[in-house]
Amino acid sequence: MARFKNPNEPPQPQPGVYGWFLDDGTKSTCIYIGEAGNRRSAKLKGTLLRGVTELQRETFSSNHPGYNKLDTDFVVGTAIRFFEKYGFTVYWKHLSNDPSEEAKLAKEWNPVLQDDRPHLFSELKAEKKSKGYWRWPKEDFQLAAQKLDEAEKEVFKAIENLLSNKGLKLAPALNAPPPDAASGAV
Repeated sequence: MARFKNPNEPPQPQPGVYGWFLDDGTKSTCIYIGEAGNRRSAKLKGTLLRGVTELQRETFSSNHPGYNKLDTDFVVGTAIRFFEKYGFTVYWKHLSNDPSEEAKLAKEWNPVLQDDRPHLFSELKAEKKSKGYWRWPKEDFQLAAQKLDEAEKEVFKAIENLLSNKGLKLAPALNAPPPDAASGAV
């Protein structure tokens, strides 16, 4: 399970920039940089809250009314699960108290899942032409489980393709057996 490196430094809720990182036992690699507190809100949104909602995959699809793309929370949380299946330790870290530094820190850390703007690569959001495709079926548990499984497999495949296109080889972390990514089994 993912770790939170410095959840109380600074005290939360704290606007700013945070990152998700992989640790393979020898080095750390950034997979995602995000920010909290840049948008106006009645409630203060801190970096720790953003990390928790991503880890929990809190929002499945949010591009209302289309519901044809997966939400960042779901994609980042699924990526965390993907890398953990390879035996990596995944951790969150608060990086800055200034949310406007997101782009600067993304350039510095070069996150695997994002372009240089920094936005998630579009293929990770598994966009569908059919309106409402990723709408969460609240009343149908069996259909929800099927949608969740399908979405997870699509994100896993998109990550595999992204890593391949970037020329990155995903070697298992030290002493970890490689997973069967298609089935999700370790």
